[in-house]
Amino acid sequence: MLENPKWYTPYTPYQPEIAQGRLESLLNFQTGIMEITGMDVSNASLLDEATSAAEAMQLSYNHHNGKRTKFFLSSSIFPQTVEVIKTKCNAIGIDLVIDKASTFDFKSAKEYCGMMV
Repeated sequence: MLENPKWYTPYTPYQPEIAQGRLESLLNFQTGIMEITGMDVSNASLLDEATSAAEAMQLSYNHHNGKRTKFFLSSSIFPQTVEVIKTKCNAIGIDLVIDKASTFDFKSAKEYCGMMV
């Protein structure tokens, strides 16, 4: 699966995204899991990593009912994931702190709705 470029390059020359390849990869994953486990069905997330991370950040924010408005993000997170999280934080008013995880001050942890490392 990993060596077939159809699954991570544009499906056609005029289609700029890899959506078709992702869908085909998910179908192959689901089929493989069904064959390995003998189950009748299988599931695979349609969210990419960056969107999933942003949703997890918002989930932790919502858990605190908007009372904690800071979120810590490790600087070692993939840049595309950081950008999606920045956009989401900006839209809902979360103060995003990006730094090395080793510098996080756990004494101030109650100010944060969550952290991602």
